Amino acid sequence: MSYDLSIQGICDHRMFRERAELASDRRSLRVSKLIATTANVVVYAADNLVPKSMYGFIYDPLMVAQAQERMVFFHKKWKSTEDYFEVCYNTMVNTCPKCVGLKTLDDIHFDARGELATLRNEELLLQNLEKFTVTAKGSNPFHRWLGTTLIQLLGTKLTDMDFMTTRVTQEINATLSALQDLQQQYIQAGRSMTTGEQLDKIVEIKVKRGTEDPTIVRADIAVRAKSGKTVTYSQYMRMPS
Repeated sequence: MSYDLSIQGICDHRMFRERAELASDRRSLRVSKLIATTANVVVYAADNLVPKSMYGFIYDPLMVAQAQERMVFFHKKWKSTEDYFEVCYNTMVNTCPKCVGLKTLDDIHFDARGELATLRNEELLLQNLEKFTVTAKGSNPFHRWLGTTLIQLLGTKLTDMDFMTTRVTQEINATLSALQDLQQQYIQAGRSMTTGEQLDKIVEIKVKRGTEDPTIVRADIAVRAKSGKTVTYSQYMRMPS
């Protein structure tokens, strides 16, 4: 079998550290959108990562005739009543507020008042992870080094899945190293940058075929910011069926 990859402009429908309220039962968290898959849900309590062994998932009892797991459910009651919770998860295309069902993203986003949205700290780092990954190298006439050559795999026949995994991993490593070098140049030039925006270390890059849709290849990227927080990002690449 051979694979043709198409990655440009695909939205990952990823909700990044969305605030969630602990219900009165002190065991359940309701997020605002449908959870597409429970495999890559990440939960934080008071800014600390909650081990996956501490929670599972249940159907939302408030959703009528909705057979979709949507709520995080702790195996035991949460002891602290002061903790706040944040959840990272992927939602469905028709409930994604980033692409509003269009499956593609623009660089410029506006808030509810129609003003240009400005990202800071770890959210800005997350945006840079995406931009440096999906941008085709050479497409920016002012920064031809920016991005990856993954787009050049369009139309290329790949018969070895291991080779494809290695290529994608190498490309992502290279472009994130370039991001890290660029940030250091900015800091040395006197540019203000928070520790949450600075890439400290590439923690992990995993590339694998989708379990729910075999035409999808997913690259899961985890990096650590200078602030000590871990930022995760998933890039989806579609293969023609």
